[in-house]
Amino acid sequence: MVTIRCTRKLLKLIDGAIVEEPPVPGNVLGDWYANLIPTVAGDLIIFASEKTLLSVAIPAEQLSQLISLFVARVYNLLRLLEIPEPVVEREMRWYQEISIAKTSSRSVLGSLNEIASYYQTIPERLREQTRLSLSEAELELSKLLHSPLNYRRPVEVARDLLLGR
Repeated sequence: MVTIRCTRKLLKLIDGAIVEEPPVPGNVLGDWYANLIPTVAGDLIIFASEKTLLSVAIPAEQLSQLISLFVARVYNLLRLLEIPEPVVEREMRWYQEISIAKTSSRSVLGSLNEIASYYQTIPERLREQTRLSLSEAELELSKLLHSPLNYRRPVEVARDLLLGR
């Protein structure tokens, strides 16, 4: 099971039961933190892995498909990062059951806010393009250095964890 830990703002929009004491994650990437953010291209729901700070996003207008789109975005990002298919499949088995809970780490929330600011600036920077790609944004953000990761990139941390290095 994987838990999506949502901010209060996002929890207000989600229908469904909130788990008070979610189980310890068994997957490699850990729980995911999520928030609703405005951008000039439209509101996004962004997710960040607590262990790697990899991030994915879905348009807020697709909130009714939150779980299925989240799972699809994580799968897509791992494949874009050239993680071998068997390793991706092993990780994705944990995503068959998703729970929703409140956030529990201020450190991850701080990183999520930093990631959110990048998602907000990407559309502003690329206004001339007619279509913005979430995959391109996710890939770009996977290569940013983060101080909570000892100034490593999320892609590096994810590869090390997923490949058992």
